[in-house]
Amino acid sequence: MVLVYIPPALFKNVPQLNLFVDDRERYERHVNPTFSSPSGANRSDLYTRLRIGLEYVASPLWTANVTYQNSSDVYWTQNLNASTDNSDLYKGYVKYTSSNLTAIAGRQELSLGKERLIGPTPWLNLGRTFDAGYAKSGQWDAWGGKIAVANTRPETARVDGITHADKTWGTTSLIYKHDLGTKSGIDEDTLDHFVSHKFGKLTVEAEGAVQYGSNNGLDQRAWAYHVGVSEHVLPKTTLSIEGNSASGGSNATTNRTFDNLYPSNHDLYGLADLVGWKNMNELALKLENHTTKSLTLKAEAHSFSLRDASTAWYSATGVVNTGPGGPLVDPTGGSGGDLGREYDLSATWSLKNTGSFSAGIAFFEPGNFVGHLYGNSNQLTFGFLQYQTRF
Repeated sequence: MVLVYIPPALFKNVPQLNLFVDDRERYERHVNPTFSSPSGANRSDLYTRLRIGLEYVASPLWTANVTYQNSSDVYWTQNLNASTDNSDLYKGYVKYTSSNLTAIAGRQELSLGKERLIGPTPWLNLGRTFDAGYAKSGQWDAWGGKIAVANTRPETARVDGITHADKTWGTTSLIYKHDLGTKSGIDEDTLDHFVSHKFGKLTVEAEGAVQYGSNNGLDQRAWAYHVGVSEHVLPKTTLSIEGNSASGGSNATTNRTFDNLYPSNHDLYGLADLVGWKNMNELALKLENHTTKSLTLKAEAHSFSLRDASTAWYSATGVVNTGPGGPLVDPTGGSGGDLGREYDLSATWSLKNTGSFSAGIAFFEPGNFVGHLYGNSNQLTFGFLQYQTRF
């Protein structure tokens, strides 16, 4: 018998086919979701999301990915038991990577910075992918396409962008959105800038966006900003203070309500996802503790108000929240802008090689806006338990 040694380096260019499976199970419970007493509005959801993918590595330069997704929701209320099911190609792309260029063509996730404007919405059961092209070279990124998979998929919308990142001055992005709209076309440009710097134990970050163009026959003139300061008050504990605001309102010629585009808003403005970066003001206090490498604990307090009291209250998904009498909007502005306060507790426990457990609970105490509009304003409670694994 003759033994022949083959150096491992010779296998680097041999094509490889890698299979992976990602499974996520989550239970959610919404108590009093419309701020009114009848228990018939309470709802429970059992979400299941399974992703099965194949990654083909043809060479160090070329790879391809095909990922199938099946997502289902079994839900029940006092008056209804039902379910939904969705199967789709979640990803399907070809990727080229060299020392000075990365290019991706096909169905893919797109993510911009902290994902306040563009993101894959990983919290939602379907997530979000785009049929798009993407290229990165040095400090520049460029991309463009349309939504392929999402909870709400506008058939005619497309979004294009170009980004420049600088280590000192931050990241600047110009994003163009086109859609048919409900009355006429939507053609908006959003100019966004994000910067973050550390000063010892203190981290300061800021993001601002201005928006212009046309929206359903009106001139689009809107803005939004985020500021945050965080400090390691203890070796494993970080305290953060945040302020967020986005314009709202309109008149006969101009729409001033900021378009939040296609973000990953979950947990940015409260665990209950009742507020998005759209016609809002927020002040938040957040505490995060990494007790061990595998355990993360969070506690948050949020105070919300409407930027324009005559414009609707928008959720994290960008749609208008509803109450017992319908959409939460008072065109007269007479109900004021005090939306309320939210208090959140959550925990994530990572397990070696077997996935992660997470749990959270949120209490939303409505302000005067809901009480004036509908005559009642009971506490909303949201809670969840989740397990996710990948192998």
